[in-house]
Amino acid sequence: MASQELNKQDASGARTPPTSNELQEAFGIEVYDRDGERRPLGDIIRGKRSILIFTRHFWCLNCQVYVRIISEKIPPSILPADTQIFIISNGSYQPIDTYASTTSSVYPIYTDPTCQLHQILKFKSTLKEQGPGEETKDYMQGAGTAMGRIFGGIKVALGDIKNTPYIGPKAQNGGEVIIAADGTCEYMYRMQNTVDHTSVAELMRIIGATPAADAGTHSSVRTDLS
Repeated sequence: MASQELNKQDASGARTPPTSNELQEAFGIEVYDRDGERRPLGDIIRGKRSILIFTRHFWCLNCQVYVRIISEKIPPSILPADTQIFIISNGSYQPIDTYASTTSSVYPIYTDPTCQLHQILKFKSTLKEQGPGEETKDYMQGAGTAMGRIFGGIKVALGDIKNTPYIGPKAQNGGEVIIAADGTCEYMYRMQNTVDHTSVAELMRIIGATPAADAGTHSSVRTDLS
């Protein structure tokens, strides 16, 4: 089960679960929806097993790819009962509509402009790219070079210039947290670089999502940065 993932020890602290006190503090932090309405995180997730996907800033192409593929490969129809997914960014709420359209997200998108959640959950702040010998996550396979993604990010920025003040800290990384219906942490992963979300295949396994019949024969994950 997903809780077994918490037993994995590593020097980076990437998988170290938050304490119960940290979780309670996190549940009290208000997040904003696409309309600028705010609610405590705990109210949004209460009563259901919740997968929280913390992305980087709204212009990060790497995270846009991740959200798009999560929506394609893990649609609501294959989630276990009483399981929900939320996308949480770190800028202001103004770019949410554009982000939802760009990523074709099938899941609600919220944001914490204060980054208090990121601090409580100890997400890293770094612009470090994937290093030599480090694993290329499945969602990044075929995504091109770092330089190509930088130019792609510039293209996105120019097309959404009005939201420049609202996109969030460029160095703030995120990760994945799974909160059980009883409020305990089942799984924790903190990105160690800018392309280090939990792999989609691993996340599906941890969630217990059953692939749709027509997708079960495909082992690769499509990444389209256009």
